[in-house]
Amino acid sequence: MKVKRTSLVDQLYDLMLKKIKNRELVPGDRLNIEELAKTFAVSRTPVRETINRLIQDGFVEQKHNVGPSIIKLSAEEEAQLIEANSYLFDIVIDTYRFLDSLTPLIEELEEMIAEQQAALDEENEYGTHKGSDRFHQTMIDYCTNQIIRECAAKTQNQINMCTFAYHAVSEHRRQSIADHREIVAALKEGDISKAKSLMHAHNEFSGTLYMKGSHSQD
Repeated sequence: MKVKRTSLVDQLYDLMLKKIKNRELVPGDRLNIEELAKTFAVSRTPVRETINRLIQDGFVEQKHNVGPSIIKLSAEEEAQLIEANSYLFDIVIDTYRFLDSLTPLIEELEEMIAEQQAALDEENEYGTHKGSDRFHQTMIDYCTNQIIRECAAKTQNQINMCTFAYHAVSEHRRQSIADHREIVAALKEGDISKAKSLMHAHNEFSGTLYMKGSHSQD
């Protein structure tokens, strides 16, 4: 059966993202299209499409006369990104007031928490991070403002570049799940303001821990 180009690009995207998340590719690493095509035994066209998608999602940057590379942010840029992410989620959660019902959102978030918990029990760092990311992305998906939703989704993708190491610590993984459960509990109560406050604190706390660990040796 012939693999469709879109399917192949999806596979390459997942493989590239896994390399980034496993730290096989780190911020600043250059991406050579020809070498990647040989590595994955594919033509250069799907590799170019994959890199373009990674650029759109904020994992790769294209610099003039340099070529694509894994995005590398300065400490100041990371701090600003973390701050922006916290405030974007404030707006995202505020839009929930316009939803007819919070039940579908709550049910999906509980599934993400169960996924996180299962990964935690298996001591699966990647799975825990993936579950956490899906929790955050699901909250964004329910934002009723399309422009804000798209902006928040892109920022969340970039935030993931900063938080892989955060989930490497088991205590942080447990805290992440506990925070998510509190946020869902607030949504079950219909308390949007409380959920927003809890999410803001969660984003700021994880961001602060990341910054301390990431730049402690700078």
